Amino acid sequence: MKIPKVTVLMSVYNAESFINEAVESVLNQTSSDFEFLIFEDKSTDTTLELLKAFNDSRIRLIVNEENQGLTKNLALGMLMARGEYIARMDADDVCLPNRLETQLSYLELHPDISVLGSAVTYFDGTGWEFVAHQPLDHDEIKCTLLYGFTMLHPSVMFRKADFQAHNLNYNLHFRVSQDHDLWTRAIRNLRFANLHQPLLKMREHSGKIGNTRKSYQQDLSNDIRKRQLKELGVEFTEQEFQVFNADENTIKKWTVDDFKYYEAMLLKILEANTKTQIFNHILLVKQGIDNFRGYCRLALIFHNSAGKYYWQSTLKKSDSITKKQFFGLLIRTCFI
Repeated sequence: MKIPKVTVLMSVYNAESFINEAVESVLNQTSSDFEFLIFEDKSTDTTLELLKAFNDSRIRLIVNEENQGLTKNLALGMLMARGEYIARMDADDVCLPNRLETQLSYLELHPDISVLGSAVTYFDGTGWEFVAHQPLDHDEIKCTLLYGFTMLHPSVMFRKADFQAHNLNYNLHFRVSQDHDLWTRAIRNLRFANLHQPLLKMREHSGKIGNTRKSYQQDLSNDIRKRQLKELGVEFTEQEFQVFNADENTIKKWTVDDFKYYEAMLLKILEANTKTQIFNHILLVKQGIDNFRGYCRLALIFHNSAGKYYWQSTLKKSDSITKKQFFGLLIRTCFI
């Protein structure tokens, strides 16, 4: 049996509304040297029947006798994959036709890169679309994984041998946020990159895990973030951590004290990195201050005067703010 170059790995549960489009987008790729490893996770709708209707030798369909959950299926899929590369795919998303060919070509030309993602186009089926670009180079990605999140899971292709060499696989403890956990562990030893062009369409709908298990997902993300800070050698209060890990809706309502906690947290991170040099310090400083200024701007947009704290903050002295950004922030401040 010919060994495929790529294993496309997907776990499916109750996806009858989207599964045909997702599978067809993989089978119709411009590069055909792949196997499509699909775990059918004991769906209660017609998903299994729809999958069985596909007549394509590249599909390896694993039918679970009991529901295992996404993480277990992905962890097993990593062990079963025959391809040199593994490309993730979700049952509600759509690959652009040249996705596999483009990522494979890049990885073949860049043997130092182990994990490759791309920009994605979010869509909801009503005609609304939004392109989300990701940081492109390794050092920027590494900083972004500390401050927030990148490497969108279903857009990623990675070298199986590199993960095996460092004993990297999905952690079964993380039933959600399994990708966030894996990327933050893998980036300690492997090099990452993102492509600027969108290669995947990510569907927005009410049944997504980010909507149905948001609180649980946030709890696990908190654990990951605390682990990262501990590795960096940062000690922090609960108030500082809460603002460091806040979402956009919370930031809109921040008080001046919240901005001070966030500033204190950033200063601790930057001080710790001067000793450990885990992150590119110039990028770490820039991203941190950009975030701080952006949060102040967000508060001002929502007529929250706490955003004025930017002008008296310690971080402002190190900000490489552009003239456009400066005057935009100044005008918003004047109208509060």
